[in-house]
Amino acid sequence: MVRARLCPALVGCALAALCGATATSAVAADPGPYVALGDSYTAAPLVPTTHGEPLGCYRSTHNYPSLVAAGLGATTFTDVSCSSAETKDMTGAQTVQLGSPNPPQLSGLGATARLVTVGIGGNDAGLVGVATKCLQLGALAPTGSACRDYYAPNGNDTIAAKIDATAPKIASVLQAVHDRSPAARVAIVGYPDVAPPGGGAGCYPLVPVSPDDLRYIDALILRINAMIKTQAEANDAEYVDTYDDSRGHDVCTLPGMRWFEGLVPTMVAYPLHPNALGEASMARSVLGVLSGPRPAPQLAALKAVHRKIKRGRAAAVRFTINRAATVKLTLRRAKHGHYSRVLRTVTIDTARGANVAKLTSRSLRRPGRYRITATASSGTGEQVSAPRLTHVRVKRPR
Repeated sequence: MVRARLCPALVGCALAALCGATATSAVAADPGPYVALGDSYTAAPLVPTTHGEPLGCYRSTHNYPSLVAAGLGATTFTDVSCSSAETKDMTGAQTVQLGSPNPPQLSGLGATARLVTVGIGGNDAGLVGVATKCLQLGALAPTGSACRDYYAPNGNDTIAAKIDATAPKIASVLQAVHDRSPAARVAIVGYPDVAPPGGGAGCYPLVPVSPDDLRYIDALILRINAMIKTQAEANDAEYVDTYDDSRGHDVCTLPGMRWFEGLVPTMVAYPLHPNALGEASMARSVLGVLSGPRPAPQLAALKAVHRKIKRGRAAAVRFTINRAATVKLTLRRAKHGHYSRVLRTVTIDTARGANVAKLTSRSLRRPGRYRITATASSGTGEQVSAPRLTHVRVKRPR
């Protein structure tokens, strides 16, 4: 475990200002145990100061998870991110250049975790390798589309296909996080604006890539971010957009304004990765999302097991929910064309997935039509899910 320290002198005054903005936007309360998973954009290789084991993961004391932990006042913080990680390294040990293999990152999770951030997917699609190849091709081709032609000949974009193929892997990671830490708030972090969206007119030779190829790289970043956001929405995770905050600070900007380094870094950072300013930007984006309430649990349709039951029988209803939560069932009876006041309220703690709840026969003493309403919540200050309805009819015994 590590405890983050904000803004030491070695990072400089510019980062101090960014760290101050990050800290003031933080959530007031300690979120509980916080675990960070991710790749090199999470670990921040070479950004001062590298710490932790194995050394070959190159985790920085000023990566965005450390800044987030400090901004939140997290008293328990575990960073298991590792440079070069892919989704497979969430469940399997990862070999690194220095030290023993990094254990499966999911092993850092447990039932007590209350916040998990994830930054993964770029290495599955090979985005850093794409950028490196584009720089190699662009050195001799300041105009044209050498990189686009290499990776997308005749419009057949091989990298776009890799991004699309990564989607189910992201879904599996998020589902595994929920399984291991069912009470945790989960946020998945997108990738920032590394390449200028407009093609970087005048970027060459500072960054030897043609404007069209820079637009191609930017389009890939937008594509993977869209995929990650879709998987977040489908798997009870909050998506963190780091792209917007980092606009105008791409690799083509001048030192001091540049938050992402090229092949020859101007700040202490790994080539083609965020520097300390970029990590501070990503931390601000994460804190911006966490400063709002956690989205409400999502209930699927409520269904009565039997639409008609005999008086004296209990009524069972089925529902699915996307995470562990408290579900409140309310019962009303139809009378003269209207539903009565609440006759009965039943509160149950549910697990993620399929659930069955029962209303006792005592609640259904009189024949007639009953409406059952379900809502879900999972903590103080959280939003309550939209209500789900179903009906049962109690018949008179013959």
